[in-house]
Amino acid sequence: MMMRPSLAALLLHLTIIAISHAIYLDIHVPLPNDDDCLMTQTLRANELLRSYSSNQNYDSEQVDLFSRHVPHITLFLADFDLELDDGNAEGDESLSQLNVTKVNSFLAAISTINFTQVIQGLDCTLSLSTQSFIEHNDDSNNNDKFYTINGAFTMLNVQNTPCLKALSSAILDPVESFVKRPIIVPSWAASLPEPERSAAIYRSRKYGSPNVKEGFSPHLTVGFDDPSRGSAAGATYHHHSSHADMNSETSMQWREDAMEQWNEGFALLMNDGCSSEVKGIAVGRNSIGGTVLANSRMRYWKVGNDLFLPHEHEAQAVII
Repeated sequence: MMMRPSLAALLLHLTIIAISHAIYLDIHVPLPNDDDCLMTQTLRANELLRSYSSNQNYDSEQVDLFSRHVPHITLFLADFDLELDDGNAEGDESLSQLNVTKVNSFLAAISTINFTQVIQGLDCTLSLSTQSFIEHNDDSNNNDKFYTINGAFTMLNVQNTPCLKALSSAILDPVESFVKRPIIVPSWAASLPEPERSAAIYRSRKYGSPNVKEGFSPHLTVGFDDPSRGSAAGATYHHHSSHADMNSETSMQWREDAMEQWNEGFALLMNDGCSSEVKGIAVGRNSIGGTVLANSRMRYWKVGNDLFLPHEHEAQAVII
């Protein structure tokens, strides 16, 4: 029987991995744990990427949806102010110590959202789309792909439905006071053309993330392969010095080969349908490549017309 940890035990775990006073939490839709088609295909994509990476003798694929990370669709990701005040922190200054009172208030704020009411009357089917959320100069070679490779990231394109948009937007106001300030605008926003650049900066400063409202682009992260092995990744993989020499074009090619194989198989399933549905909302710790760490779930809210309201749910951490 799998044990459910107390919130205090989970906070201790999160404290250990909270580096440089950054508490990045991901409020998301986890894919159901049952063997539905979408979950199976998401795992299949990650399995192929990991296999191709290993066959290339790079072992550079860092996403592991089988043990380390959780298949999920991000609704809102931000840096939250949930640490103890500097004057009350003890021990290693590089570790952010979580304030239990702040964390409980943060979770209580999310619990005020009646997610079932938010999606009432909406179709909350989760499915994939060939519509990439990254603009290409030439879309002629992209209209049959259910995935997007952008830089180090490999993602499955999720249909951007009114249901997902409503869930994402519903979270913004309740958690606004917990977003860490001053807000750091992501560096990539500066490279966007106008008026997208100004809009992304505005959303970042107002909500804590550019990827909300008009910038909301649901996806499933299935791969993260950074040939440069910079910063955080380098601390873990410094012994693989050959990775730094891996040409980004080579990395792109084996990822394309892996995902083309996946895409061909997935396309055959479309006639019979391959989808899932929103069954709940969770909050967990953000990790490398936009993943969510397994066993970092702080709370889960069921969604559905026949389920309890959020404030009636069991308020404890759940291992998935």
